[in-house]
Amino acid sequence: MRRIYVRGTGQEDNIGDVILRRAFFDELSRAGELHILLGDASADFLAALDLRDSDVVYRDVDDWRRSAYRSVLRRDTWWVDKPGELLLEEDIYKGQRRLLPLILAVRARGGRALRLGIGQRKPNPAVIERFRRLYRLSSMVAWRDVDSREHFGLGEVMPDWGFLPGADSGARRRHRLVVSYRGDREPLSGETITAIREFASREGLTVTVITQVARDSARSKELHAQLGGDLVDWETVDGHRAQEDRLRDIYLETAVALSDRLHVLIVAAAEGAVPVNLIAEPDTKVGRHFDAIGYHEMTVASANRGSAEILDDLVAQAARTDEVVAQVSAARARIRDVARRALAIAP
Repeated sequence: MRRIYVRGTGQEDNIGDVILRRAFFDELSRAGELHILLGDASADFLAALDLRDSDVVYRDVDDWRRSAYRSVLRRDTWWVDKPGELLLEEDIYKGQRRLLPLILAVRARGGRALRLGIGQRKPNPAVIERFRRLYRLSSMVAWRDVDSREHFGLGEVMPDWGFLPGADSGARRRHRLVVSYRGDREPLSGETITAIREFASREGLTVTVITQVARDSARSKELHAQLGGDLVDWETVDGHRAQEDRLRDIYLETAVALSDRLHVLIVAAAEGAVPVNLIAEPDTKVGRHFDAIGYHEMTVASANRGSAEILDDLVAQAARTDEVVAQVSAARARIRDVARRALAIAP
C-alpha cells in the first residue's frame, strides 16, 4: 500500500486547526496509508482529528523523516505539506529546506509532493525566491488565497479546507448573532459595541459570544460583559471536540457571525451563517480567503465611524444568506475537485 508522509502539526488551542486538518486527512486517506507528524499535540487534539486505525502518528520529526526514507526505497511513497498559514521567515525556510532531500527522493521514485490549502501570512521579498525554488519541486501547489498565488507565481487557488465540513443549508430558523474576537488586538470601540447591540435588537437576535481559540477566552468574557446575551467559553467544556460540536450547534442557529478570526467566520459560513469581518481597519487576511470562494466585500471597517453607519453596513451584510450558502456549496465542489486531481482519484 502507498504511504503518505504528511506534516500535520498545528496550534493546540485552536479548533480551526483541528477542523481543517481533519478534513484534509480524510481526503488524503483515500489515496494511501497516512504517516502523520503531529509533534507534541495533546491526546485531546489527536482524538478530535478522528484518525483511522491505519494512520501512524509520529511525535519526533527525525523518526518521521527516517521512516519516510525507508519507505521511499521499498514502496510507493508521497510527501504532503500541512495546510494553513505559511510564514515567510528565514527559520521557516531553513526547516523546509531540510526536507528537500526527502522531497527529491520521493519525486525521483515516482511519488508525489503536494502542498494543498496553504497561504502566506504576508509577503517577504527577502526570502520568497528561495521558498519559490522549493515549491517548484512540488507535484501540485494549491493556495488558499489569490494573493499568495500571485506573489509566488505558481500553482492554483483552492478554498480553505475549513469550508468542507458543514450543513450547507441556510433554510432553518436562525436566532443568534455570534460575536468572537482575538484577545491580542485592541478591543472593539464603543461605537462598534453600540452598533452590535442595536443590530441584535433590530433583527431580533440573541447575542452569543463564543470562544473558538482558547487564548481568546478573556476577550470573550469582556465582550459578554459589554453585550450581554449568552457566553460559550472554552473552559466550561471537556476538550476540542466537545467545544467544536457545541459551536457547530450554535452556528446552525446563527444568522450573522461577527469576528476577526478567519476560521470562526469560515466555520460559521460552512454552517450557513453570514460571516462579517467587523474590524477597526481593513484586514486583508480574512477578506482574501473569502475572495477565493467568490464571496467578496464581507469586511466592515469601523474606525472613525459612528454606530449608525456601522449598523447600516451590518444590516446590508445580513441580507446575504443565500449568497453565502451558494458560494460555500461551490467551494466544497472545488475542494473535492482539487483533491481528486491531486490524489489521482476517479470522480
